[in-house]
Amino acid sequence: MVGITAGTEESIDLSEVFANELGRGYFISIATARPVDYTRAVENRTLGHRMQKVDVPEMDEETAIRVLEAKAGPIEFQNKVFFTYDAIDKAVRLTNKLIPERFLPDKAIEIAKEAALETRNTKGEKALVTGEDMAKIITEKTSVPVTAVTEDESEKLLKLEDEIHKRVIGQDEAVKAVSAALRRARAELREQKRPIANFLFLGPTGVGKTELSKTVAEVYFGSEENMVRMDMSEYQDKASIYRLIGAPGDKEGGILTEMVRKKPFTIVLLDEIEKAHPDILNVFLQVMDDGRLTDNTGRTVDFTNAIIIATSNAGTDFVQDEIKKGTPLADIQTTLVQEKLKPFFRPEFLNRFDGVIVFKPLTQDEVLQIAWLQLSKLQAT
Repeated sequence: MVGITAGTEESIDLSEVFANELGRGYFISIATARPVDYTRAVENRTLGHRMQKVDVPEMDEETAIRVLEAKAGPIEFQNKVFFTYDAIDKAVRLTNKLIPERFLPDKAIEIAKEAALETRNTKGEKALVTGEDMAKIITEKTSVPVTAVTEDESEKLLKLEDEIHKRVIGQDEAVKAVSAALRRARAELREQKRPIANFLFLGPTGVGKTELSKTVAEVYFGSEENMVRMDMSEYQDKASIYRLIGAPGDKEGGILTEMVRKKPFTIVLLDEIEKAHPDILNVFLQVMDDGRLTDNTGRTVDFTNAIIIATSNAGTDFVQDEIKKGTPLADIQTTLVQEKLKPFFRPEFLNRFDGVIVFKPLTQDEVLQIAWLQLSKLQAT
């Protein structure tokens, strides 16, 4: 109605005509609009003043479960299967957690339909759709492991360091710290309202910081493609915050919010974080603390299924000097956090990281191993 086109390049705006008719009081009208569209096209027009706005929030999980219970009968009849209560419960709770770009109860109903069809095709008619069946469908759609830990996966989690070391040479302390965080996340022992893990990788260029990030994306999220890489040297002024969350008045969100909204199960890699403006660091302080970020259109983007990895060359000379002296990495890390990083980061920012991990300079033997690894990859292609 507002700014519609009639098959031509010119737009026809019927909102003023409709607003005048509403003002006469001859009829009652119910209209719908998304919040962002209402704010952009209706709120400050005559039509917005003629109508009473009623906000319709997304259903909470308990209400959505009752709705899905009511909808389950027709789905069961159509597919000749039966839902367990656990299946209905998981359809709502898992979609609410893992599919943030859609809303309840619609997304839970769609998943329930897919699970019913899959169960009939694999188990036959009159089969039960279980909670595990529902979790399997959601895992396939999101690439995030939410099914029960299988024996094979349990073995893989126990040997996570070995899996990572197939691609990352050396850096044992870094690999151990990252592996421990991934195991905690898979066992759901982490704080659910924060990202899966927040890491600060410190060390000189070329020692494996980015390669470890790529490997974690492949091992935990299934693909290197599940990684958002941002060069923080491009965010050195205050105004660059709008590149992250979108500028006021724009229809689209920012680079960071849009990428994570579309692909929430990802690694957010922040290269050379020490070069970012302090206001940019405050944005990531909020993300690491609350696991969410609001964009310019008012949408809240969920970061609780992401891993935040920041890399930095800050303190590199100190690290190299101390390693030559034989200082233990744990002592180097303590001095870095307490002294050497203070000119670059506030203490509250550093405290949000689950691990500040120091990468050692590579030895000659490790460089040779990396060379052989790369040659093997070339031969395999």
